[in-house]
Amino acid sequence: MVTSARRSMVVAVPFITYETAVWFRRQIAGDVDLVTLASIRADAIASAGLDMTALLHLAERPDKAHVIALPNLHAKVFVADEKAAIVTSGNLTRSGLDRNIEYGVLLREPQLVRAIRADLSSFASLGNQVSRRELAELVSLEVDLRHAKKKAEADTDSEARARFREIMRTARPWFVRAHVGSRSANSVFGEAIRFVLARGPQPTTAITQEVSRLLPDLCDDSEELVINGERYGKAWKHRLRNAQQYLKRRGAVTYDAGTKLWALR
Repeated sequence: MVTSARRSMVVAVPFITYETAVWFRRQIAGDVDLVTLASIRADAIASAGLDMTALLHLAERPDKAHVIALPNLHAKVFVADEKAAIVTSGNLTRSGLDRNIEYGVLLREPQLVRAIRADLSSFASLGNQVSRRELAELVSLEVDLRHAKKKAEADTDSEARARFREIMRTARPWFVRAHVGSRSANSVFGEAIRFVLARGPQPTTAITQEVSRLLPDLCDDSEELVINGERYGKAWKHRLRNAQQYLKRRGAVTYDAGTKLWALR
């Protein structure tokens, strides 16, 4: 299916390893656009489920390759042009392709393939395109995380474990920043609100719950989190309310005081 792509290939998969990324990239024709959706999170990288070097390789040609950092991604979907899609349980890893017992479905019905592609595009709106420079910066953090994790697992003393926790705490904002990029809080939360309301009118409580599930790292009430000078973490609900009002002022959403429902205009 991948070799059949003539214009574009869209990949949504949380775990990607370098060896498999090299093999995968080799199957794609040179003039085909490649869009990769990945969940760039410190825990996945520390556990070697996701290689930053793999994403750097997939983003090798900036004009033809785009990596989207998408929080909470769990889907495993591959779409070639608008003619074929695979929805599967397997990640883009050696285990996912060759060793595990996985299950997937190949779809060739054009209308269904277009719908899947549209869904992935809507998922991508929640994330941020990460540049090769930013990916390269995260590669160095990957090395530190894995070294510290390996040492913490090998040593029995509490100092190694404390060191790993400290590196994780320090690294986490860098990976969260990859999900935000240069976007403002209004933009980040605004896209999430649009995504939720695309399924129909919702009250504020439902929007709040859904957004917290879509953007878990930004909506953590237990910590202070500042990205690009804007506060998330404990302040996320305030930022979310600001985004709702921002969308309302721009005419993108409406609010019915009678039913207390927000809706897309």
